Amino acid sequence: MGISGIGSDKYMGETYEERLSKITDKNAANAFRAAYARKMAGSTDYISTVSKAFNTGRPGATSFADAFPQYEVITHVGNPNVSSANWQRNDFPFWKYFQKNTGADALNDWKPSGANPPQTRADLQSGYNSVGSGRIAVLVPESLQKKMDADPDYARQIMAKLQEWKEDYDRWDNTVAASFGGNVAEHQASKSYVFQLDEEGNVKNCTVTSPGRLTGPTKEEQEQIEAEQARKWKRRVKYIEIIKESAEKARLREQENLQLYQSQLAKRGIDQYISQN
Repeated sequence: MGISGIGSDKYMGETYEERLSKITDKNAANAFRAAYARKMAGSTDYISTVSKAFNTGRPGATSFADAFPQYEVITHVGNPNVSSANWQRNDFPFWKYFQKNTGADALNDWKPSGANPPQTRADLQSGYNSVGSGRIAVLVPESLQKKMDADPDYARQIMAKLQEWKEDYDRWDNTVAASFGGNVAEHQASKSYVFQLDEEGNVKNCTVTSPGRLTGPTKEEQEQIEAEQARKWKRRVKYIEIIKESAEKARLREQENLQLYQSQLAKRGIDQYISQN
């Protein structure tokens, strides 16, 4: 039984154009381009190596626990059906999926109240902090679980599919963190994930969190990041000016050497003409 959504031309299960068209933040878009280029080149740079290390499972893994042995994995089988609009709200209580007695469909009927609240709200901080680091919760439709139970090879493909999706996400997210001056290894180790899969094993909804908040800098951190980026830009501009100045000096030296060489050729030609006459 074959599956779709896996392949060297895909990133998080989509084509380059499909994924890029959904990204509205400039920094995130630039990081995605860099992450995509790393994947296509099969890069073994530091960011790619860290990202791959946290998505390499036990050989022949047919369970999510064996696919992600670096994490504490909780699998809920049922009929998860949460809309993306509800899932993306800051107050969607995804942390309940990390409780072993919560079913896959436990939050299907959850309804939001009012406008989307800030992540800094005290009760939400408490929910985020309850998850901790290094955990994965996977919501699996019953129909998908039955197919995996009946066909171990198909189960291995589903594990590989989620591993690839998560590695793609981590490579991108870690590229963003690195652009902010973050410690990539610490950032990677701090994250926990909730995946809602569809009947084909595709990621329908996902939340990534680290202690205290969903992934992403606070306003104060963003201001510090932008200030540091401005300082780096000034240093880069100065460096470029130095390079340009050096290049101009090199060009002038080359021009002087060429003129000297041409004059020497001309002098030899004149001397040769005189000697022959």
